[in-house]
Amino acid sequence: MLAAFLALLTSLCYGVSNFAGPRLSRGLPTFAVLIAGQVVAFAASAAVLLATAAELPSGTVVAAAAGAGAGNAWGLIAFYRAASLGPLSIVTPVGSLAVVVPVTAGVASGEPLGPVKLAGCVLALAGVALAARRSVAGPAENPRAAVWWALASAVGFGAFLALVAPASHDGVFWAVAASRVVLLAVMAAATVVLAAPLRAPLRRLPIIAVPGLLLFAGTLAYAAATREGDLSVVAVGSSLFPVVTVGLAYLGGERVSRLQAFGIAAALAGIVLVSAAGT
Repeated sequence: MLAAFLALLTSLCYGVSNFAGPRLSRGLPTFAVLIAGQVVAFAASAAVLLATAAELPSGTVVAAAAGAGAGNAWGLIAFYRAASLGPLSIVTPVGSLAVVVPVTAGVASGEPLGPVKLAGCVLALAGVALAARRSVAGPAENPRAAVWWALASAVGFGAFLALVAPASHDGVFWAVAASRVVLLAVMAAATVVLAAPLRAPLRRLPIIAVPGLLLFAGTLAYAAATREGDLSVVAVGSSLFPVVTVGLAYLGGERVSRLQAFGIAAALAGIVLVSAAGT
């Protein structure tokens, strides 16, 4: 029961973050929104490590955490770019194909694919193809480009998913802290290369940090869930975050065609199948 609750809490945190972050970035500098919450997450995890006098992690753990941080950074940058070009109701399910990346890596290393995994992958990819169908777009929207950027974000998030387990070998707080160092370094480099603005009103800083803090809370909830119950329950429950984002986007006024709605539903069903079969 507790594992299921924590898994659903993970989906809630990730889903709200994926909705709130892009919405905030429409009126504030995107990289300010991206970086603020991650700085707080790093500070919180570092404080816990100092308070508990945790032993230093192994080199393998640090390398995995660095890779996870780089993948997470790219995933966030690409996801926010996708959200600026198209509706979240399409971008989020496409970005959620990240779960296919560790599955593909596992199959490449010799793991059996299995009929459920295969069906889930096919259903998810077919759903993305339908969701990306041309629709009536606003003057600043480019749905096709949004889908490509969302697929790029899926690659980054997929790398994070594949590496977060070995990165957490010596504790989730070490994984969060080490990965955030690399994530922030990548974000800082991207800010310099793109000459992206960072200034934001001081009174808005607490709000700007919310999406990153929700991601941090979701990560902790997921780690706790894996210790409390079966992975089959945790994987499926934590993969439902796109439903939260799509639901909030719908309440916020986003609309898609019936065909696109069918594609979104198919992509979500495929993601759940892949998550369930991967345990």
